[in-house]
Amino acid sequence: MLVREIMTAPAYSVHEGDDLDAALGLLAERRITSVPVVNDAHEVIGVLSEVDLLRRAVEPDTRAHATPVHDSPPLPKTIGEIMTREPRTTTEGADVADLIDLFMTTSFKSLPVVRGDKLVGVVSRSDVVRALWRTDEELHDDLIAAFHDYGQDHWHISVEHGVVEVVGAGSAMERDVANAIARSVLGVRRVHVVVVEPD
Repeated sequence: MLVREIMTAPAYSVHEGDDLDAALGLLAERRITSVPVVNDAHEVIGVLSEVDLLRRAVEPDTRAHATPVHDSPPLPKTIGEIMTREPRTTTEGADVADLIDLFMTTSFKSLPVVRGDKLVGVVSRSDVVRALWRTDEELHDDLIAAFHDYGQDHWHISVEHGVVEVVGAGSAMERDVANAIARSVLGVRRVHVVVVEPD
């Protein structure tokens, strides 16, 4: 499964000179956890996340503290004051399996997707979950259609809990083709291709 198959596009974006309140409203209303920051050429130069907002956009409340709270610096007004610069990004052709590893080992909830330096989408943990949430019957139907489109109807296909088994007679090249076709179907978690000797 590739990032371009599950990413959200087009993606929301903001500019570093934009008003912080507007960005806060965007995250709250759209229920997103971060938004890419782009320049006039639509190149990604940063990310504004919930963490950036939580860390710097709220002043301590003196009612909750036993000791006096010292004067805080002025609250930020623009996105550029608190955004994370030089953010981690991914590409359309990246493997979702690698992305899952990244999500599991970091605090990232989403990543901008770039083509060159230009923003083309966003991929999030929620996108991955939605892609995996398909019934075996739906996957089987899509697999049958995909194999038919490539003239590979001689394979027997079964699906259980998103794991696909492809069985049939064929050469090493045909096995690789069958594996690639099965992996191209959105929601497939794992593929086993079993080549049997013809009678």
